Amino acid sequence: MLKIRASLLITVLLIAACGKSADNSSPLAFVPVDTPFVMANAEPAPEAAVQTWTRMMQGVWPSLLGVYDRMLDDLPDPGDAEIGKVKRVTAAILDEVRDRDTQDEWAQVGFSMQARGAFYGVGLVPVLRVELADADKFRAMVARIEQKAGASLTTARVDDQDLWTIALDKAEALIAIEGKHLVITVLPANAEKSLRRRVLGLDRPGQSLESSAGLIRFNKAEGYLAYGSGWIDFKRIIALIDNDPGYAAFVGMLDETPPRLDATCRTEFEALAGRAPRMVMGYTRFDGQHFTTSSRIDLDAVLATALMKLSSPPPGSAATATALYDIALSLPILKIKDFLIERSNAIVDAPFQCAALAPMNEAAARAKQQLTQVVPPPLSDFTGLRLLINRLDIPVSGSPDASAAILIGTSNPMGLIGMAQLAIPGLSDFKLALDGKAMDLPAGIIPTEVGYAPPMQIAANDAALAVSLGDGIDLTAFVGAPAAADGQLLHAAYTGAFYEVLGTMLTRFSAMLPDKQRADLETQTALYRLYAQWIKSIDIRVNATPKGIELIQDAQLNP
Repeated sequence: MLKIRASLLITVLLIAACGKSADNSSPLAFVPVDTPFVMANAEPAPEAAVQTWTRMMQGVWPSLLGVYDRMLDDLPDPGDAEIGKVKRVTAAILDEVRDRDTQDEWAQVGFSMQARGAFYGVGLVPVLRVELADADKFRAMVARIEQKAGASLTTARVDDQDLWTIALDKAEALIAIEGKHLVITVLPANAEKSLRRRVLGLDRPGQSLESSAGLIRFNKAEGYLAYGSGWIDFKRIIALIDNDPGYAAFVGMLDETPPRLDATCRTEFEALAGRAPRMVMGYTRFDGQHFTTSSRIDLDAVLATALMKLSSPPPGSAATATALYDIALSLPILKIKDFLIERSNAIVDAPFQCAALAPMNEAAARAKQQLTQVVPPPLSDFTGLRLLINRLDIPVSGSPDASAAILIGTSNPMGLIGMAQLAIPGLSDFKLALDGKAMDLPAGIIPTEVGYAPPMQIAANDAALAVSLGDGIDLTAFVGAPAAADGQLLHAAYTGAFYEVLGTMLTRFSAMLPDKQRADLETQTALYRLYAQWIKSIDIRVNATPKGIELIQDAQLNP
């Protein structure tokens, strides 16, 4: 009896540990558990993030609508009735959303900024499904658009489900309100009803990401938050070719039907997908002023290990975003060459037999031939590169003003200095020690005809050589700064002020452009000004890891 009670207690605890029961009203309840791709938010966005989006929307909305207005004006008008209808409907949509830049304004047409949504594949057919706050208000908006355009949208039915359709040559977009969800998809015009029912969610999947808690488990495994995450499963996509009703429907609308994958082609495509089976992505931080996203292309162990050997971060590559612009790149030239030779030789020695992969055989053969050429020094000695910009101003006329430094990671800094002395007469008698200490470069390094002669310094140690331009650079600290941990391939960081610089330069040169291009440039300049106000810093890192290539993007916003 004691054992029975203990078993019952354990069972209850296990059930409780599974968390809340499946929510059949969630967009995830319509996403097949074996979907080849998905991007979804399992939970509504936090209020702090919504407030940030609202503030940003209020700033950017007029500029974006101005772009759409000009695009609409530029559309040709050949007198075709259907094109005329499209232009009138588009103009009515722009008019309907023109002043909607707050949560309350969007709520008036049925939308919520805290809605859950998912973009996913039913087989290979893309579907967007988003919660509506009020379906009737959305229908009322559509009715107003039709009235303003003087034309009704084309309607259709799939059994008891009403929908709007938009013709796209041999395909059509389907827009439906299914329960409290807005559903948008694209299908061939002659797609069978069974496929239409599946993509619209009238026939639900046998097992979904909601019922299986598949996205929750995925987020936990990857360390992602519930506010936006997903994957692209390349192996699943290959498996669905020739085996998916949606794929068959799209192939059927082509003028020339592509051949089916035979056993040889399928095996080789599956092997390629096995080298990079999946891409994953999601938020790891998500609040009012700080957003971090992580994405990764999964690689097999052999390829991942080979790419990790290409990491050689230069000095200073561990820096955070404090400069106007800072980029550091692993650039081990000879290791990159060896990596490419190994990859191309593998294909040349065992070429693909599938005709569809013949271009890869040809590319590998060309690469093998080109890679036989000797890489001369100093390029062969390169290991990395870093560019730092603290200040930059390029006027329409007059001398520029800059504070910048460039660093070359090299296994032979003295060789690089020697070549510079041969190429630049003013350096022929210059003596530089590899002690990392900054020294002033002699005047005249920059030709006088350039009309710009800022102070310049140079510093070198046994792993790098750096040169600074202008004042404000501590070159001794720059060349001796710590490198990032092993695995980093690229690091780029900049502050919001960088967009201010870009906007200023665009404004100065816009007067040289025709009216249409100048209007577009002025819109871009206005957006850059907004970015400069919003963004505190952006930090981007690309790392080679045992799992694959990882991209981390960190954005900090001003309050």
